[in-house]
Amino acid sequence: MKIKLMILLLFISVNTPALEIYPLVSGEITMIKPAGSSVKQGDLLVQIDNAQAKLELDYLKTLQKTYQQNFDDKQLDLQQTQELYDRLVSSHRDLEIIQLVFDKAKRELEAHNIKIKIAEIELKKYQIYAPISGAIKATPNLRNATNTNAPKVLIILE
Repeated sequence: MKIKLMILLLFISVNTPALEIYPLVSGEITMIKPAGSSVKQGDLLVQIDNAQAKLELDYLKTLQKTYQQNFDDKQLDLQQTQELYDRLVSSHRDLEIIQLVFDKAKRELEAHNIKIKIAEIELKKYQIYAPISGAIKATPNLRNATNTNAPKVLIILE
């Protein structure tokens, strides 16, 4: 019984399929683990130049401050108009208009925050981590760039 189990395990380890890893973004490869390296799940395998993606995220975060300031201003306008309406100094129509302007500023801020989250997700694509532990069998793409329009295998992991 033990002999059959050992043969089965040997058969499984011999037929372990290789995992081909492709880039999700185009760019210059700044670091790649060499063939023959042993890696653990979660180890960094490939780093693609992410300078432009970082700048895009920085730009969106800076612009977010403007959207936040506009939202805060419209929120203050709404509060003040509500107080005037409650004291019968402002009309219901004035309150409705300010509410619409506030709602628009809120939607713009929320949409911009979603853009920031998307940019953060995109930035993560410039680093490729080992999905499993194993050894790097090959790095067939010897050029120092990736192109998602014509994807090539970056690393074969076993």
